[in-house]
Amino acid sequence: MVKISKKLTSVDNVKIISLINNSPKYDSYLKGCFGVSFWIEAGSDNNKKIILFDVGPLVEPLVYNAKLMGLNLSDIDMIVLSHCHFDHTEALHGVIKEIGHKVSVYAHPDIFRPNFILEPEYMNYAMKDENSKGNIEKLGGNFILSKTPIEIYPGVLVTGEVDKVTAFEKTGGVSCFTIDEEGRTIPDLLQDDLSLVMNVTGKGLVIITGCGHAGIVNIINHSIKITNINQIEGIIGGFHLLEAKQDRVDKTVESIKQFSPHWVAPTHCTGIIPTAKFAFAFGDKFKEINAGDIIEINR
Repeated sequence: MVKISKKLTSVDNVKIISLINNSPKYDSYLKGCFGVSFWIEAGSDNNKKIILFDVGPLVEPLVYNAKLMGLNLSDIDMIVLSHCHFDHTEALHGVIKEIGHKVSVYAHPDIFRPNFILEPEYMNYAMKDENSKGNIEKLGGNFILSKTPIEIYPGVLVTGEVDKVTAFEKTGGVSCFTIDEEGRTIPDLLQDDLSLVMNVTGKGLVIITGCGHAGIVNIINHSIKITNINQIEGIIGGFHLLEAKQDRVDKTVESIKQFSPHWVAPTHCTGIIPTAKFAFAFGDKFKEINAGDIIEINR
């Protein structure tokens, strides 16, 4: 694990818009679909970047939701992909066409590997076909692939590969497989799972996850180590507890409470019961997030 030599710089203002999520905000007329995409504005009014964190599985609801919320996809400056799975990446080729200009795409070097499940039937989860590296580059995507942290804008960091040290967290894809160098089918540990971390001036870290395959507690610990900042403002994204046993869910909730975040917003693959446990444990610090919901953090 690479640790940056000094404390991560800070950004004054952050806006997080849930563009794609499993369900839409109540009475919003937006579209929900199983996946994740966050529209993130970071910086000041005079100098800010727009980052699209994941793109979801389908282009149509993303374009529809963006238009209904008054968001212009051509304004996007960069894209971050949390990992290879289709519910986070499949819309990439269509999104880049909508952006209409060259755009940097940050991801892990392993993001193009084979990835699939075998039960209940074979399904390909990999970056493939129109989302192949060559095709995305032809459309204007400039891949920046790194296993180690990258500060993509002052105060905004892509974590790179996450250290997995928490004993109770079951990491990886559970039922996902890949192909090794000798052509054998082996379990996929989803080493490409990464997150986005922002240090908001006077507030602390905001951590954004895709599915959290690396383990949400591991991700928080890793974020603290690579930024040299232990104050947590908030955590949003998939915590991947959908199939977790009650003991792991309870340990996860209690562990996150120890970090004293100002808010938590579990979404997507967290699961109904785990999400309810976070709601009870965190009270008014819990945020329910659906497509169309917005979180703003200002210095």
